[in-house]
Amino acid sequence: MSASVPRSVRGSTACAHCGLAVPAGLMRAGDESQFCCSGCRQVYSLVHEWGFNQYYQLIERQRGALEPARVSGRSFDDFDDAALQASASEAVAGGRFRTRLYLEGVHCAACVWLVEKLPSVLAGVDEVRLNYGNAVAEVTWRPDHTRLSAVARALDRLGYTPHVHQASRLQDARRAEDRASLARLGVATACAMNLMFMSGALYAGEYQGMATRFEVFFRWFSLVVAAPVFLYSARPFFQTAIAGLRTGLIHIDLPIAVAIAIAGAASAWNVIVGHGHLWFDSLAMLIAALLAARQLQRGAQRAALERADSLRGVAFLEFARRLDGDGANTAVAEVPLTALAQGDRVEVRSGELIPVDGLVLTGRSMLNNAVLTGEAVPCPVEPGDAVHAGATNLGARLIVRVEAAGARTRVGALLAIVQEALSRKPAMLHVTDVLARRFVVTLLLAATATLGLGWWWLGPEVAFTRVVALLVVSCPCALGLSVPLALSVTLMRAARAGIFVKNPDALERLRRVETVLLDKTGTLTEGRATVVRWHGGERTLQLARALEAESSHGVARAFQQTDTRGLHLVPMIAEVVEEPGRGIRGRLDGHDVRVGTRAFAVADGATMSPPLATAAAEMLAAGLSPVFVAIDGRPAGVAGIGDRLRPDAQRTVAALQALGVRVRILSGDHGAIVARTGAELGLPPADVHGDLTPEQKRDFVADLVAHRSGGGAIVMVGDGVNDAAALALADVGVAVDGGMGATIVAADIVLTREGVRPVLAILDGARRLRGVVRRNIGFSLVYNVVASSLAVFGLIGPLAAAVLMPLSSLAVVLSSTFTRTFAREA
Repeated sequence: MSASVPRSVRGSTACAHCGLAVPAGLMRAGDESQFCCSGCRQVYSLVHEWGFNQYYQLIERQRGALEPARVSGRSFDDFDDAALQASASEAVAGGRFRTRLYLEGVHCAACVWLVEKLPSVLAGVDEVRLNYGNAVAEVTWRPDHTRLSAVARALDRLGYTPHVHQASRLQDARRAEDRASLARLGVATACAMNLMFMSGALYAGEYQGMATRFEVFFRWFSLVVAAPVFLYSARPFFQTAIAGLRTGLIHIDLPIAVAIAIAGAASAWNVIVGHGHLWFDSLAMLIAALLAARQLQRGAQRAALERADSLRGVAFLEFARRLDGDGANTAVAEVPLTALAQGDRVEVRSGELIPVDGLVLTGRSMLNNAVLTGEAVPCPVEPGDAVHAGATNLGARLIVRVEAAGARTRVGALLAIVQEALSRKPAMLHVTDVLARRFVVTLLLAATATLGLGWWWLGPEVAFTRVVALLVVSCPCALGLSVPLALSVTLMRAARAGIFVKNPDALERLRRVETVLLDKTGTLTEGRATVVRWHGGERTLQLARALEAESSHGVARAFQQTDTRGLHLVPMIAEVVEEPGRGIRGRLDGHDVRVGTRAFAVADGATMSPPLATAAAEMLAAGLSPVFVAIDGRPAGVAGIGDRLRPDAQRTVAALQALGVRVRILSGDHGAIVARTGAELGLPPADVHGDLTPEQKRDFVADLVAHRSGGGAIVMVGDGVNDAAALALADVGVAVDGGMGATIVAADIVLTREGVRPVLAILDGARRLRGVVRRNIGFSLVYNVVASSLAVFGLIGPLAAAVLMPLSSLAVVLSSTFTRTFAREA
């Protein structure tokens, strides 16, 4: 028999697929394999049917635990839409297409093995390559043998729900750019190493003597080896310098290009005339160092954007189930959102996102609007109520009449605001830019003056030698490296610490912070409903938990997170009925059990004990939603459903206040609940704002930025789409761990560490980065002033200049590398 995951979890029967505890109501007597949900049962059967039993052996070898398999059961017909395929696929040789799909549920190497085995069981699929880091699968398939929807259905049946990834062309362009940059760096490095050996031989020959024919050979061969460095590797410096001159700007690459051109031309001339110093080795090392620093910076920024790009590439809402026809002739078709028109009817099933803005025509259910409003408590909807795209349907099936779809929805408007805010050119390192321009102008004027005066007084040979020494020793490589190298090292260390900086300018803006604005739900709190308080017996809690296991409601998930270890499992569950907006009832162990509102749970005429009534009142006063449990019509317990504060929230707020930062809360949750949260954090009522719509949050931040009192930065920290516009308009936007895709698009910094304490690490890291940049720039300026003076007065020649030049860059590299800007969390 094939290996599978462990069969027991803390004394309970474990799911044969994912290893989690199997609810008593899903136990099947006589079956050797038990499953916690229908999705796990389906995936387990399919894995064995396709002969992929080794998957479970890999899971055991990694001692890993899965999550319950999520099988959507969609037809994925929208994947066959020609426009969608044109935007997400590329043609490859042999009439095939390559499409990138983002897969939900990828969590280990065994998932990679299973997904990449798909071509062996699905005709028409030639290759599947899954990137474990970003969960993006690259599928090569033949349209004359299969459909993309068939590939998607196969992946979905394995428990990996696919989404079309739209960032493919951008990634192709990045890869091409990286390949070209690495090729230039490789050529420069290889040539520099060979030039060092030849230069060493020439330097030794100056002191110990060398035959003329060997000296001539080494000099000419050095020119040949250096040619690819100047003509290919150094091309970006010449291109940017020339482009800057064409637009009337003095780019920092200009002196680098001038130094490379003059020193290279001087070295080439000395080869031709047969005497004089050669600086090919130093120039090649300089070019390689500059290219490496820029490659490091690009790599760090790409790493910081990788998570955001993988989520940005997945459409927030991809498809809708459109109802065509009437009555018995009604047909359901999965179509892309672009195919919807106003007045169309769409079906929204339990657990799915509302794909459009519209009106409910049929059905009563509960919606989780936290993604839009920030409220953690679901709200009921019924025919005639307006619903918005992005809300999650937690209850029964709904039929919605389309009013707006895609970019015309409320979510689309918020994303448009985000894009507009992101299109503004950030003001970063203005002082450095001005300093660099002045330095370039000063250096060129000094070189011109040295050449003119030296030519007049000392002769052309001495003047030219001093100019070459000046340009070589004062080549602004250290200044050019000081900011990008410090920034690249900081970005990589921040990423390792779980802080992904999308916009490096944000670190500069954090030099002085005036106000930090915090969202409540999902930022200060954990963002999920939990049973915060319980009043009643353990047996009652167990019955409620077992009954709620039959529901996908948010309250049901809160009960599922309660700990009932060691209690007797309920053997029988029957007659389960869920009433949206009221609760759920069923027969458990021979008892009539109800969980829900007081009116639903408590039978007419039943009295509630004073302790139970008092507990419910105290829960309300504490900002919790009471959910009642009745057994055989008699109230037996009450649970306080709420959203817990994160463990580090109070310490973080106190630490920010100790730094002189004003902390304020902006939330869409109920005002009274937000006020209690603010009081618990020690904030004055004037700094606590609830009942805010996304538009009100946006306007609040915009007004605060426009009328700031102290001149410091306004920082917004949030996690939902309702925070996206506010994040984009703030000076610095921070998306906390678990944030939605639109939030990550809008944010300057994305956290993958839980809690809000990383906000303190961001402020400290930004402060340390400023110190490194100041030290690097200060050293570069001091070095250039001293070295330039020595070169102008002839105290150092070109040979000594070539030795000193890389030392300045080395000092900047050491300064940037050994300063701890961000540290991993212990």
